[in-house]
Amino acid sequence: MNKKIQTVLFSFVFGVMPFIVNAAAVSDRIDCNTLQSKINELSAVSSPDEGQADELKKLQDQYRANCSKTASGRRTSTSVRASTSSATATQAETPVVAETVVLTAQGALDTYIKGRQDLCSELQADINTLTSAGSDDSEIKPLQNQYDKDCTDIDKSQVEEVDAETAAANVAAGLCTDGSKPNRFGCCDGETFKDMGNLVFACCPDDGGECYPPITSGGAI
Repeated sequence: MNKKIQTVLFSFVFGVMPFIVNAAAVSDRIDCNTLQSKINELSAVSSPDEGQADELKKLQDQYRANCSKTASGRRTSTSVRASTSSATATQAETPVVAETVVLTAQGALDTYIKGRQDLCSELQADINTLTSAGSDDSEIKPLQNQYDKDCTDIDKSQVEEVDAETAAANVAAGLCTDGSKPNRFGCCDGETFKDMGNLVFACCPDDGGECYPPITSGGAI
């Protein structure tokens, strides 16, 4: 064959072949948007038949192979990455705020009294149930005694002020200013018996203030 003709054929073959290969590659490439659209259509079918299920799987495999992007060494779908980022952003925008409960004296008292009232209501209901069931009085009496002792006057939080004359008369009678009996140290409620030194003893208010001699010597010293 003529050498010139061989050169022309060689140039033609090796010049045209890459174009043909590239054209085939382009024709085989799948448009990701179209592929996603087909996947969405098949996914929306409530009861797909076997053929539709197979086609959906093939389309999903093709999408993962051709339309996913590499991130940190893993193949991750762009749509999945976007939704994950959106969820992370939403969580960041909604911080968890710890609830702070402030304890107050009145709140603590209300909670305690409410608890006692609830227990008393349960005890009374049990008494009524046992009575209706024909339980013996010897069985009911202890429950009723407990109810009468604990539930007839639950709220004793009110402080009654005692006038000076009555307080002095109570102390003169060997009682506390409010008329209650002192403890075995001769101190009243809210006071602590203390050794002041040199065999001197006193009752000192727990909330501070001046200490007083015990009302009675009692038998504890």
